[in-house]
This record gives sequence, structure tokens and C-alpha cells, in this order.
Amino acid sequence: MAPILLWLILVLSVLITVVKYLMGIILRFSSPSTIAKKDYTYEPTVSVIMPCYNEGKTVYETIASIAKSNYPNHKFEVIAQDDCSADDSYEWMQKAQRDFTNIRIRTGRNEVNSGKARSVCNAVQHSMAEVIISIDSDCIFHPNAIRELTACFAEPRMGSVGGRVGVRNPNDNVITAIQTLIYYSAFQLYKIPENWTRSVCCISGCLFAIRRELLLEIEPAIRARNWFGIPVSQGEDRFLTHQTLLRGYGTYINNDALCWTTVPNTLSVLFKQQLRWRRSIVRDFFFTLKTLPQHVWKLHPNTILTLMLVPLGALVGLLVVITALTQDPLSWTGPMPLVAALGIGAILTWIVKKYSAHEAVAHPLAFAAYVGWSMVSSLFLTPLALCTMDSADWGTRAIAPRNIQPREVPIGHTTG
Repeated sequence: MAPILLWLILVLSVLITVVKYLMGIILRFSSPSTIAKKDYTYEPTVSVIMPCYNEGKTVYETIASIAKSNYPNHKFEVIAQDDCSADDSYEWMQKAQRDFTNIRIRTGRNEVNSGKARSVCNAVQHSMAEVIISIDSDCIFHPNAIRELTACFAEPRMGSVGGRVGVRNPNDNVITAIQTLIYYSAFQLYKIPENWTRSVCCISGCLFAIRRELLLEIEPAIRARNWFGIPVSQGEDRFLTHQTLLRGYGTYINNDALCWTTVPNTLSVLFKQQLRWRRSIVRDFFFTLKTLPQHVWKLHPNTILTLMLVPLGALVGLLVVITALTQDPLSWTGPMPLVAALGIGAILTWIVKKYSAHEAVAHPLAFAAYVGWSMVSSLFLTPLALCTMDSADWGTRAIAPRNIQPREVPIGHTTG
């Protein structure tokens, strides 16, 4: 019975995924409505908020890229907020403040480690800008990123807009090549149907723009986030996107707003990152169930995909374990799933190499590695995430603390 049920669930999961990718391909080349109406003459005031935890010199490089933005300098500022880093991140922030005098840069430090979402909320209290752009502190931004994001707010009901995240180190090794394929296919294909309906399920926290008044409305919910009483500091991007939709605003990914991030190049760090992201997806699944009537009333067409894929992934993992303990898995799976997956991976590798010069994958085995990782991710990460929902470990920025004074600036306070 288990093999039959497993096959049914696998087929359903693959069918949903393939349908969405096919829709993405068709809509991308046939439907102009997938692209938001942009007004480049619309130039609202902008605060680029950069929370930081243990990023070192990278924060300087990030601010340097923002300082080159093709946007009126008097209409945007950078608020860099250090979240109790154990390294020299705050010193690099201050150096950037001294060096890049063409834009306004304000720096501050939290009194206690608060997480990215709460750091953004603290910083936004010191901003009067019309649009807030929350970013990751380890990204490099295209000079047109701010202009591309703000242009999309010409649509009156557009609440949050994200950019496309690329990979800075696609050819470090096979592990980074895998992620290059994942990032490219997610933004260029998988999210296109979500753009069409203005109901993107998750705008990446690397580059997340939101109307300030909307963020202030959501702020109490951000600060109150918890998992059975345990404060939640992860997955703020998915939560903010979800809250935007529930308030009747549209969400959108502008693939012309570009940034590049350095992805993990070891399996251990990648696993921790992906597990953290999967916990966020699982929390969002339960939150979707809780707020399902609102979703149905507001007609968010991607809700059904969220509701189906998360539990299906968990069931697949459970059934694989049960079947592997009771019989030989090769006797009921056969070679077809592997052959099909290898074919999909090879096609993705060719597409990225042909159409994305900046992120071209050079490693010949990238597509096979992509398939292997996809299987591990689908079968094991969701069940493991369900068993570790109370974990607050970020996993990718652990650094031994230095002997520094506790906090030099009150939480949310800025100088400069």
C-alpha cells in the first residue's frame, strides 16, 4: 500500500510543480499583464534599511553598491542597524558612513539581539520615507534597483515589491552551481504565475520594498510573532508578504530590479540555511490554514499551491522512510523518476548558461547535483523542519564573540 500511495503523492507533487513551471514559461512570453505598469517619473522618498549580524567587511561592500544607485541622492537614505554582531560589522558600517558622503547614511546598534524583522521595525521608527526597502547585508545591488522597485508602486494597490536575486559565486563548486539553478528557475519561471495575479507568496528578504504606512500597520503583528509562545525571528520576508496579501494589497517580483548574494559553498551551511527556510514555509502553511477564509475571500490563487505542496512533501518523506524500512526502495521506484529529474536539471543548466551571462554555470555536473539536492530537500527537510520548529538557530552566521562593550547606541537609535 505504501509504494502505491507514495507514487500517487509523488505524481501529484510533480504535476503541481510542472504545471506552475509551464504556466511560467507560457505567461512570460504571451501575457503582458505579468509585468507591472512602471512609472519611472514616480520618485518617492526611500529609506534603505540594512539590518546586520556578523557580516564584517561585506556590509561596507553592500553600502558601496547602494551609494552608486541611479536615484536622486536627496530622495533616499541608508539606515544600517547592527544587531549585536560579535565581529567588526559595526566598524565597517561607520567607515562606510565616513567614506560615502554623497548619500545620507545613518548607523545604529541594538541593545539586545532582536532578529532582522524587529531590527527593521526599530529602524523604520526613525524614517519618514514613503517607501521602505529592507535588504540583506551581504548583497550587491544593481544601480537601477531602487528605481525599478519604486516604479512598480505606480499601481495603486501594489503593497510590496521584490527584486530578482542572483548568485555572486555561481562557480565556487557544485554546491553553489546547484543554488544558481534554483535561484534562476524560481525567479524567472516559478514566480511568473504569481506575478500575473499579483499574489507572490514570498518576496525575498534580500530586496524587499514596501509602502511605509503598510509596514507600520503590520508592525504589531511582526513584533508579536511566536510559535506556541516562543518568539520567532526567522522568515520575516514570507511573513511580510503574507501580511501584505491579507490586507488586500498586491505583491510582485520585478525581475529588472537586480541584486546578487553570496550563497553557501559547503553542504553543512547550505543544509542549515535550507532547513531555516523550510521552517518558515511550514509556519506559513499553518498560518495559511488559520487565515484560509480571508484568502478565499480575497481570491489569492496561489494559496492552494501552498496548502498542497507543504503537506505533500512531508507525506513523501514519511512514506519513503516507512517503505525503505520494510522493503527494497529500488523495487518500487525504478529508474524513471531519476531519469526525468536529470533531464529537467540538464535543461535548467542549459537555460541559465544561455540566458544569464553573469550567473552562467560552468560545472558540467551541476545538473546532476541539482537533482540530488532536490531529492534530499523534498524528502527530508520538511519532516525535519516539523520536528525542529522551536529552533531559533540562524545557522549561517555563528562567530565567536569578541571583547567589546555591550551596546554603544540604544536600540533603534541612529547617528550621523
